[in-house]
Amino acid sequence: MTPRERVLATINHKTPDRIVTELGSTNCTSIARKTYDRVKKILGIQAEDQLLMEDFQISIVDEPVLEFLGTDTRGVPAHQCFEKKVINDREFIDHFGIHFKMPDNELYYDMVHHPLQDMTELAEIREYQWPDPIAPGAVAGCRERAQKLKEENKYAIVGDIVDSGIFEPAHYLRGFQNFLTDMLADEDIVHYLMEHMLQFQCARQEQYLNEVGEYLDIVFVGDDLAAARSPLMSPDLYREIIKPYQKRYFDFIKQHTNAKLMYHSCGNVLPLLPDLIEIGVDILNPIQVNAVDMDPKRLKQEYGDQICFCGGIDTSHILPNGSIDDVRDEVFRRIEEMGPEGYILTAVHDIQADVPAENVLAMYKAAKEKQF
Repeated sequence: MTPRERVLATINHKTPDRIVTELGSTNCTSIARKTYDRVKKILGIQAEDQLLMEDFQISIVDEPVLEFLGTDTRGVPAHQCFEKKVINDREFIDHFGIHFKMPDNELYYDMVHHPLQDMTELAEIREYQWPDPIAPGAVAGCRERAQKLKEENKYAIVGDIVDSGIFEPAHYLRGFQNFLTDMLADEDIVHYLMEHMLQFQCARQEQYLNEVGEYLDIVFVGDDLAAARSPLMSPDLYREIIKPYQKRYFDFIKQHTNAKLMYHSCGNVLPLLPDLIEIGVDILNPIQVNAVDMDPKRLKQEYGDQICFCGGIDTSHILPNGSIDDVRDEVFRRIEEMGPEGYILTAVHDIQADVPAENVLAMYKAAKEKQF
């Protein structure tokens, strides 16, 4: 099979010739800059550092690295080109007015101020000036890259507008605690922010998918709904307030492309999984295996015929702290539990800055070696 044939078989619940692997096609399946620099050094690959996400310090993975690892997908990400106000070399304010600051560890930027955090009334929030969602440079070159990949017909093509959710960026504006409190105490604020964020992101998706939608095999949306122990809200509250907006969003995306929808949420999303399947999620990422109730074997048994899985290689313990043999065992175990059909192997979320380069290489080497 070609890499693209392998991916198409997998996401259509057919058995591939070997397990599908992914790296770097989305902002949640890539690699932290510090670790990526070590990977390039050990491979002897010289390439300029390019960031897919500045705030999380996530790298764009270069083609020679992807070829060496033998991954099956290629990304066509939109560019982060919204205007920002630079305060100094460690602080900036983004297009939404969110203040970011780099801590001393230099791993990624933290949000230190949210533009709507001190407002108490909907009338105040209505005065907020939303940024223009259309940045012409966001899609520069995307159509040409997607066309070229389609003509080559070798790799599966994955699309990502980067920062693509509607729930997360809404609470970024308001502040996490404030937004969750609003869900119980002032639903009008939540509905106002969700509606406006939905329209903002739909405008971005329309601009992007008008350029590349016809070429994509997978389109990505990231929007965390859960923590390690449970969803961030009760399933009933999710269904009442958040789910209708996500359904409208996913419907809009699928009106503009025939690609399968990959959805990212960390944590224990098991109570919400039937809802996500119902509203159009085809592939679930990242399968946080050390979260409560996210047992890969159970997920595969109960939902493996309804949804594909992407992720599953533990980034909390095995990748940063395990030996090469530990990584190999983890890869083999996940393939046995979740594969071979309906499973795309990659790390749980982005490969973090504490992961040895040798373990990154070991993960992809083991995936190619595992026999069904």
